[in-house]
Amino acid sequence: MNNKSIGIWLIRIVVSLLFLVSAYAKVYHEPSAYFSITTFEAKQLVPLGFSSEISSYLSRILIALEFSIGILILLPFYLKRIVVPLTVFVLAAFSIHLALQIYLTGNSGNCGCFGTLLPMTPLEAILKNIFAIGLLVILNRLIPNDRSKKIEIFYGFLVYLLFVIGIMVLIPIKSSDNVSIEFNQTQDLQDSINEGPLQMKSEFSQTLPFADNGRVILCFFAPGCDHCRAAVRSIDSLSKLVENFPKVEIIFMEEEVEKIPEFFEYAGSEYHYIVLDISTFYDVLTWERDTPGIFYMWNGNILKEFNGTNEKSYNSEELRKSLEYK
Repeated sequence: MNNKSIGIWLIRIVVSLLFLVSAYAKVYHEPSAYFSITTFEAKQLVPLGFSSEISSYLSRILIALEFSIGILILLPFYLKRIVVPLTVFVLAAFSIHLALQIYLTGNSGNCGCFGTLLPMTPLEAILKNIFAIGLLVILNRLIPNDRSKKIEIFYGFLVYLLFVIGIMVLIPIKSSDNVSIEFNQTQDLQDSINEGPLQMKSEFSQTLPFADNGRVILCFFAPGCDHCRAAVRSIDSLSKLVENFPKVEIIFMEEEVEKIPEFFEYAGSEYHYIVLDISTFYDVLTWERDTPGIFYMWNGNILKEFNGTNEKSYNSEELRKSLEYK
């Protein structure tokens, strides 16, 4: 094997790994494949204007396409005329989407290109895509013209179809109906609104009307999330130190719900909560925010907000100062 052949295969293997890892990361079982793929839908597809229902199908179609490209780039079927141009197009489309994401929300958080397996900012993902496009341009110049037969187009489509069917079977589309579970109503949900800032309707009021009722610490958590557990434990400790502590309302995403009792055991206290399916959960929290999401609210006014694990992450001292400020 000469140097040219070695170079061609190195490029094909690198590009194949990029697509296979990217596809696998979007169905990575942490905490579950359904959580990973639904987060991809909520973070990447719904913001583009697709409905939750369409996003459920589109996510599986796109992930199957990534898996297919990862395999087809290693096969001789119409490599120069179809596979390489298609791969460049997919990378360019993803890059345009990421550039739009940076324009709308800035270069922060995990873009979701490699799911939670390999967190990456939108800019880092764009640079990765540009690198891959450069490799593909070089590859297209090095490989000879296609001698594929027309029947081999069918083989390529068959590879894609098998991945689509496989993902649909392994990660079926679930109903998007909301799930609501009451747990503990020891707190008074009818706090007086005769004091504090002027009553208003918050962005959460349509789905969570209780969020606008008096002083509330509204928490968006995943039951199995370590950051969420640390936050609720801190809030519970703070509630024992701060006089007239607001009521705590928890919104769980419908993922690992069997861990909710364990979640409250770790917290030290039990709080009123509801459970929303993952798609609705992100619709309410909004796609540009992430868990743990914590909002100190008074009469529908958001006085303090924390979300995610980066620069806007929960800080108990900042929350305490907000609670003490009148």
